[in-house]
Amino acid sequence: MRALVLLPILLVACTSTAPTEPGSMRDRLTAETHLFVTPGDSAGAITAQLRTDTGWDDGVVDLQLAGGELVTRAAPGGAIALTSAELELQPIEIPATLTGHAASLTRPRLELTAPATATATWTGDDSAEIEVELALELSWSLTVDGVGVQVGAPHLPPLPAKLALSGDGARVTADLRIHVAGELWSWANLVKLSDLELVLGADTPAP
Repeated sequence: MRALVLLPILLVACTSTAPTEPGSMRDRLTAETHLFVTPGDSAGAITAQLRTDTGWDDGVVDLQLAGGELVTRAAPGGAIALTSAELELQPIEIPATLTGHAASLTRPRLELTAPATATATWTGDDSAEIEVELALELSWSLTVDGVGVQVGAPHLPPLPAKLALSGDGARVTADLRIHVAGELWSWANLVKLSDLELVLGADTPAP
């Protein structure tokens, strides 16, 4: 009797198959694909300016990615959508030549506030590129001589970006590049940020 009960279970186990892995990157992107920022493949720079008694002093500030995530998927008509982006940066040290004090931007974070979609240029089914404008919100805390200073959240204009994706059904990698020439943000006509360069790499997690 026990053998008769187990027989249907054994038959189901023998005939079931494992889920089929997507055959290409295009197939994989039919569902949302999460890619995690690899700090070693990411870097950037921005110019910071401070008004002084003699005019504007400026210095180039290095930007280092601490982590983050991109979420992308294929959209109708061969387009690709970046549906979510969260980028965490290392604390940004402000050159003492600008402030005369030990100052830094702590917990800097960029977050996409609206999905960005564009028609992709595909090379086969495993490589694609899009050019989009990203609506990114920047948040941070300003610390001067160890004391937090209240500064309004910067309002950034749409940032032009290029997103390149490559891979296959098992793995997808991304290269996101943001380049902005000119002024990005100013505060009380005392502090300005301009000339942003940001390059980041992201990858799907290992199986």
